[in-house]
Amino acid sequence: MTEASSTAETIAVTLIAGYLGAGKTTWLNAHLRDGVAPGTLLLVNDFGAINVDAELIDYKGDRLLKLSSGCLCCSLSDELGTQLSRIARWPEPPSHVLIETSGVARPTRIADLIRVARQYHLARIVTLVDLASLATRLADRRVGDLVAAQITAANELFCNRGDALDDSAQRQLQERLAALNPDASRFWTAPFNPDREAGTTRDDRQISTPQPPARPVYRPAEQDPAWQRFAITLPATLQRQELDALLTAHADGLARAKGFLQADGRHYVFQWSGDKADWTPSTPRPGSGQLVGIGFAGATYEALIAALEALSTR
Repeated sequence: MTEASSTAETIAVTLIAGYLGAGKTTWLNAHLRDGVAPGTLLLVNDFGAINVDAELIDYKGDRLLKLSSGCLCCSLSDELGTQLSRIARWPEPPSHVLIETSGVARPTRIADLIRVARQYHLARIVTLVDLASLATRLADRRVGDLVAAQITAANELFCNRGDALDDSAQRQLQERLAALNPDASRFWTAPFNPDREAGTTRDDRQISTPQPPARPVYRPAEQDPAWQRFAITLPATLQRQELDALLTAHADGLARAKGFLQADGRHYVFQWSGDKADWTPSTPRPGSGQLVGIGFAGATYEALIAALEALSTR
């Protein structure tokens, strides 16, 4: 059997990667709205006890499956392999599988699992990049290797949140991306500064690849932080300002937090990323009052948990 015929007879898999808060769910929703092939299946993995990402994806029913293994990061559990084996045995298997990985996942580890599964082939790896925080993330001794690994693994890089940066900063970041992964196609996701490409109307615009700097391509090490996860119920009497202040005070120990919360008498989808809080008003839903998060082991993280527990029992 030739490679072409083998690919045609197996199920294509697209991995969607990117660090915590890089915009994977937003990109995926836009991709789904643009239209996907009939029979496409979506697997969503999140780091917490509640799968917030799955709840925010506009693709419901039996074609959206939630993985509960936690993070697909340090060591792959058997759950993904078991799910893929089961899916391949469906009477009508999917034509394509999209896997949204956790923000702490190394996509090459998941890709290796796909490559040895006889019923599947890896179509592409898409990595979302938050340009506004990219330099800080790469310089962070705890997550720099992970962020670089997510970039180097990609076939396609989608760059978010760059409009607030000036031309010089954007150019430097594009050069860093080119040095990390000179072969990947790079795209700029909306919002987009029209002054840079006047007359362009598409939401995703491919960026011309600058000449990579004359230095060796960085190869990240296979080292992950000592991740710590939490899930906590917060009271309906919560005030937005007090949670924002609490997380800000312990920001060095916190990588990401999100959940469905009640605060100031309203319901919200809450997101914390890049030391910033976002409160999006929402309708009441099961699980309101649940906050999940992931952070870095150490004294600051322990203090964060103690403060959240005190808040939960108030």
